[in-house]
Amino acid sequence: MKKVLITTSAFFVFSGAAFASVANVDADGDGVASFSEILAVYPTLTEGGFRAMDTNGDGVVDDTEMTAAQETGLLPQG
Repeated sequence: MKKVLITTSAFFVFSGAAFASVANVDADGDGVASFSEILAVYPTLTEGGFRAMDTNGDGVVDDTEMTAAQETGLLPQG
């Protein structure tokens, strides 16, 4: 069991590339993702889901917020 836990933990630590980044959805190249940019890639995202992702309330999602949204299940892991 201990070996499985260590292996699983290592997988998540080293699988950061599995998480989408803002760069994958940032159509205008400004370094952040708007609702419409994320919606183009994740068409099931709702405005409420986007607001939940935008934890600082600035109207856009940065890499930290994108990763947190994936870790909490708000956004599928890419």
